[in-house]
Amino acid sequence: MSERPLKSVKKFFSLLFSGKISDAERSLEYIKKKIGEDDYYKALYGIYYSYINDDRDSYVFKMWEKYLDGIDKKTLYNEIKRFMGELYDPPSRFLQAWLDLISMIDQLPKPHKIQKKVEEPASHEDLEEIIEEE
Repeated sequence: MSERPLKSVKKFFSLLFSGKISDAERSLEYIKKKIGEDDYYKALYGIYYSYINDDRDSYVFKMWEKYLDGIDKKTLYNEIKRFMGELYDPPSRFLQAWLDLISMIDQLPKPHKIQKKVEEPASHEDLEEIIEEE
């Protein structure tokens, strides 16, 4: 088991959340070459997979929404430990990848998929509903 390359991990998260998916893939491949397909890599890949597939029910989206709603890092940190502990006993390196994400969250760009969700103009049906309510 090799040491986790935190600089590369931060770069991966920054690329992923800023929408540079191809660059994020290359960065993830670099991390895989450095550490192998261990549990840390598997967690990173799961975060990547959930994000690119726009899985709004995944923990990565839920975590970001909570953070952007004002939940502090310490609370998120404790929540992920409790959440994963309740579901199953995760390998320590798997859990560490999530804890690293939380520790870096305030240094990462706001996820472009969440920005799009917030900034999307209302649809025609949404506007009709708003007008009818008034």
